[in-house]
Amino acid sequence: MTQKLFLSGLIAASLFSCKPATTDEPSVFENAKFLLNEGAFTGGSATISAFTPDTVIEQAFISQNAMPLGNIGQHIIKDDSLLFVAINNGNLVRGISANTLKSKWQSAVSSPRYMAMADGNLLVTNWGGNMLQILDAQTGSILDSIDIYGVSEAIHVDYPIAYVALNGGFGLDNRVAVVDLITKAVDTLVVGDKPNSFAVANNELYVLCEGYQDWSGSGSTAGSLWKITSTSATEVLTGPTGGDHGAALRSDGSLLYFLNATYNGALVSVDPNAATTWPTNTLSAGVGYNLDLIDDTIYLHNAKDFASAGVVYMLDKQGTILDSLAAGVIPRQIIK
Repeated sequence: MTQKLFLSGLIAASLFSCKPATTDEPSVFENAKFLLNEGAFTGGSATISAFTPDTVIEQAFISQNAMPLGNIGQHIIKDDSLLFVAINNGNLVRGISANTLKSKWQSAVSSPRYMAMADGNLLVTNWGGNMLQILDAQTGSILDSIDIYGVSEAIHVDYPIAYVALNGGFGLDNRVAVVDLITKAVDTLVVGDKPNSFAVANNELYVLCEGYQDWSGSGSTAGSLWKITSTSATEVLTGPTGGDHGAALRSDGSLLYFLNATYNGALVSVDPNAATTWPTNTLSAGVGYNLDLIDDTIYLHNAKDFASAGVVYMLDKQGTILDSLAAGVIPRQIIK
């Protein structure tokens, strides 16, 4: 993308306000998408960039709050007028105004990972223990904790059921917790090693398992794709070797897309109703750290050297690059 302006601070208000304020909180960023940049793992801070087709405001959170977002930015979601950000190394979750990016609250959660909304509350997974944390979305206060019997990663809610990937954190696990959010009953399903992401295609829920990566030896296991319900897990595909892995499962409603590696992955696609083998036809170069799919556009996050500014490529579903967006250090996720 040819960026016309790189702005910060109070100038943002004049660019993003397209109508007079009708509430006590002007919609400064009403027409913006938000890019969460993870930030350097050691000593860095996550940042949020706000952008429209013509304008980018880098470090928008710090410009509005005069303080860093925290180390490191793991996940961001939006619900109504609030943004929620999991700050993994900083051991906190932030609630932020989506209109102004002003901080509303912060809550202490040990190594928070991913979030989802359920019945007006915020669910938070974490690597700091076996509990699924339930927070008041307006205040950040912890309302409840549910023991899900493992360190947790991605979460998908089909209320009143929450599906939580138990991936073992820095260790190894191969289960999905099935949580009844009303009764607090918990069951587990066995899937492939280290489940990391969920997506729905053709009204069926799938979980992608990256496989165990033994960085020091030959004990790696292959990635796999599973279809799950509240009572069953069925393997759909598995990689042919221990060197085949997967991350960042996404869906356009019928096809599934993911990266074929957890670092510098290439984009691949799968028809879960027809595929019989692990995908080998790549749709992009092997540069992806994460990806998002919004309104039929795929956002491929390239962290480059994980220490300097990255870039986000915008692709169509055939892998053709449509545009690009300058990013901060380790671009991780984009939402609108």
